[in-house]
Amino acid sequence: MTTDKNYAADSLVSVVRAGKTYGDHHALHPTDWQITEGDWWGVVGPNGSGKSTLLQLIAGTESLSEGQISIAGRDIRSYSRKQLSRMIAVLQQDGLPAISYPVRDVVEMGRYPYQNWLGRESGEGAHVVDRVLEELGLTELADRPLDSLSGGQRQRVALAKVMAQEPRLLLLDEPTTFLDIKYQLQFMELLAAWQKKSSITIVAVLHDLNLAALFCDRILALREGKVVGEGTPHSLMTGEQIQEIFRVKPAMVSHPDHSVPQLLLRRDMD
Repeated sequence: MTTDKNYAADSLVSVVRAGKTYGDHHALHPTDWQITEGDWWGVVGPNGSGKSTLLQLIAGTESLSEGQISIAGRDIRSYSRKQLSRMIAVLQQDGLPAISYPVRDVVEMGRYPYQNWLGRESGEGAHVVDRVLEELGLTELADRPLDSLSGGQRQRVALAKVMAQEPRLLLLDEPTTFLDIKYQLQFMELLAAWQKKSSITIVAVLHDLNLAALFCDRILALREGKVVGEGTPHSLMTGEQIQEIFRVKPAMVSHPDHSVPQLLLRRDMD
């Protein structure tokens, strides 16, 4: 396993021997991982390697079979659901269903953690929603029903909803899977701009290793429910490491603009 650890003592997320089993199946073997505030981690690995399970455990939507996860120094099990929602936002790969709600109403749903039992919020909620709509270029679409938008536009609305939530930690599970390459890049650039402005911590499960290398500070690699590598894109994305993790023989090149590793696939000529 390749590691390149240089963690701050006050991690935002501390994963200690955390594991998940379903009967006799180990979806995630005991795992240690520290996430420092302001990091952008990419989580990569083959299908079925435990990536989504790890995110669900950190989000608190799945219970641990063993070990411990702490958020901001507190055991995740000590948080109420609303308290956790003020800390963590989650965006799944399918973003939002194509419902007929207006865009503004959907973005306002992100303010749920700050509402009282009557569904009302005192404070800056409306201003937060207005600001997020403007930042993501959605103001002119605010009254449009969500189901009238393109897939790329809906994913922007999904991002606006979690931005309105104002979390400290954003968990993304394959957020670019259903987008064409233009909107994949646009989505990742929007994330980068948000992180630069707010120093939010991001953990993104990504299938595209080239996007991971372009945008993520660090990468965690899983295979068969186990961590098999972690470090910077330069230390992790080598031909040997990619072959070990994915069982393919890649050709590695350096990006002409950013000097980060990029992967080219080789055809199997046998």
